[in-house]
Parts: sequence; C-alpha cells; structure tokens
Amino acid sequence: MMDTQSFLDRCYDAGIRDPAAWLQSRGMGAFGWLKGAFPRGILPTDCDGEVEVRGNFLRLEFKHTHKVRLGGIPKGQLYLFNALLKTGVFTIFIVGHDERGQVECCRVMRLVGDEIVSELRDPMSTDEFHRMCGRWAESVDSSFTYQ
Repeated sequence: MMDTQSFLDRCYDAGIRDPAAWLQSRGMGAFGWLKGAFPRGILPTDCDGEVEVRGNFLRLEFKHTHKVRLGGIPKGQLYLFNALLKTGVFTIFIVGHDERGQVECCRVMRLVGDEIVSELRDPMSTDEFHRMCGRWAESVDSSFTYQ
C-alpha cells in the first residue's frame, strides 16, 4: 500500500497539482452512491477535522492554497459553513496547503455578533497554524495554556 506522501509525490511528478480535485473529476467522490438521497442534488461533504472543547467546535477544512486565496470553496460547502457559524459555537479554519501538504495560508471564519466574518491570514506556516489552533483552544477553555 502506498503512503500519502508517495502518492502526492507521484501526482506532482505527473503534473497533477490538486490530487483531490483530480480524483473527484474521475467520479462523484466518496459519496456519489448517495446521489438522489437528498434534495437539489446535495451530496455530503467530508469533514477534514473537527475538535470540540467545552461545547465549542473548531472545523478544519484543507484545500489547495489557490482555492483558499481565490475563494474556490464549493458553494454548497460555504452554505454548510455559514449554517454552522450561525449556531454560535463553531469557528472554521480553511487551511491552504501546497502540493506537499505544507500550510501556506488560512481563512478564518467566525461569528462576531450576528455577522459572519472571514479573514485571510496569508502567508502562514505550519508552525504558525499550530499556534493559531492553540490560541483558539485557550480562548474557549481558560484552564488550558498553549505551549
């Protein structure tokens, strides 16, 4: 079985700059078998990562950097993110990464008052993203100190 990095290396060598998009273009994705189960052609989205701390949720979504910088997030996924944010207990980090999985930027989406705010933090390193996650955890759990 091939490990993830070997797969990404082979994709890069073959000129495939967005392996997830390439794979999805070959079919309907992981949930294609559910076509017709929901109204308006809706299919489930995957969740790349989620953390719950004291009733607060941090949703992590990983996309190729150019999609994060240029707003290439699928419309249906944005609808979902906005609905999650309006609950008042979600923060969303849409992480832009390069072909090798290294963090390059991050779009932070959160609810401020009654307004959804989206802020692009660019550039950003993997270490800076790690610290940003730690600061989020501190903000929702006063007993936690990020180190």
